[in-house]
Amino acid sequence: MPETQGNLTRQLAEFVANTRYEDLPTVVVEECRRLLLDTIGCALGAVNTPSGRIALQHVESLGGGPNATVLGLGIKTSATNAAYANARLANVLDADDTFPTSTHFGNATVFSALALTEQFDGSDRDLLTAIAVGFDVGARIGSWMGAPFQVKDGEVVGWNELGGPPATVTWAAAGAAASAARLDSVQTNHAFGLAGANSPQPTIRKWAEARIQPMYKYADAGWCADIGVSATLLSKLGSTGFLDILDGDNAFWRFYGSPTHVDDLLISGLGSDWQILNTTYKLWPCCRWIHHPLTAFSRLIEEHGLKPEEIEGVVVRANPLALSEIFRAQQPADPLTAEFSHAHAIAAMAYGIPAGPGWYEREAMTAPHMVAFRGKVTVKPEPSSSNIAKWMGGGQWRGIPGGVEVFARGSRFAATADNALGDPWSDSTRFPKEILVQKFLGMCGVGEADGQSPLADQAAACAEAILAADSAAGLSSWVSDVADLSRTLRRTLVDVRS
Repeated sequence: MPETQGNLTRQLAEFVANTRYEDLPTVVVEECRRLLLDTIGCALGAVNTPSGRIALQHVESLGGGPNATVLGLGIKTSATNAAYANARLANVLDADDTFPTSTHFGNATVFSALALTEQFDGSDRDLLTAIAVGFDVGARIGSWMGAPFQVKDGEVVGWNELGGPPATVTWAAAGAAASAARLDSVQTNHAFGLAGANSPQPTIRKWAEARIQPMYKYADAGWCADIGVSATLLSKLGSTGFLDILDGDNAFWRFYGSPTHVDDLLISGLGSDWQILNTTYKLWPCCRWIHHPLTAFSRLIEEHGLKPEEIEGVVVRANPLALSEIFRAQQPADPLTAEFSHAHAIAAMAYGIPAGPGWYEREAMTAPHMVAFRGKVTVKPEPSSSNIAKWMGGGQWRGIPGGVEVFARGSRFAATADNALGDPWSDSTRFPKEILVQKFLGMCGVGEADGQSPLADQAAACAEAILAADSAAGLSSWVSDVADLSRTLRRTLVDVRS
């Protein structure tokens, strides 16, 4: 096999194995801390959900360790179990970051890295390095395989029969875990072969037609993290995998269902073009595709002071990826399905429910005023995003417009958002750290009215410590502080009921 065609896997493995903290630009280090804060917050917000409780009960029954911390339990168990539970928690509310391949990488990246940083006595700086390189690996694999549809002459001509986010999340976990475990380039190469060959099934098409969501949704972030950690530990012990899993005609892209691949997107700019700088953060706990209409709706509410009792109807204008039946559901049957319902998100915003677990508590799901308001919301296509290929570039999409029309006071109010709040490509939408801290507090159940309560003080101190993580000699005290906070939350937060 020619040299230029047979070394993609090796080049990616060498990048992971050879990158050190000193190689990271300051802006990348800061983004890793921001992602760490956001992902931990998302996990804390889910400790009392049905899905979260099951994950915690599962790893508690398995035992193991004590090598790595499990949030919610606040104890240590095996690295695989900790990675599973924490990453699972981080995705439960669908409040976690979203990369512009429509994939959540923070969950498995952060918690695979944390589990093995703890097991191998690494430092804050080792953790941040693992987050940076792991995120890069997942984002590059996703960009390499491209969108879940085929494009010809600038138009979408068909949807892939297979595909979905689990595989790329697994790659992110493997990259982060290999870095944290200090694998050399050959061991990392084997870890990639093991993780890639054991990635979850591509279930995105089955998910798209589901009227009621399983707890698994379209991917179990916990399993993705578990696979990445297990592949790393096996490789460290001497187990082998496909060294050329990204190379040749029968490479990973083919058996995962992508009709094409662009090799340059996988390796170009390694170590200089950091993909973590392109991730988006969520202000609201729901699918990212809902955030463009929500951004437009929030602007109309703020500009015109619209009250829910004044609103006679809302038309959501959604992009083609957010028009399937689950997105159109006016009365979602359970909290997981509600995470993809335009109507539920619009109603929650209209009534000012604080963004976080409260969006899916029983009152939010069943209160008569919420049911009535959801009945006023309909979903139609957004004309400017009808050709979704127009918004693609480099295997990613940087903004696909969505909007709303609100009928109130005998008038029609309308707005469209090309970028959603939390997108990093616009000064008006990029989140400063203050908003991420506010979100973290909200995930901990701390609202503006809580003032200086003990819980508020504890959560704020944790956020500050995470954003200051910089130790070169072990993990600093923020890890034990977060474990303490998670135990507090498991005792005090109101259960989210299905």
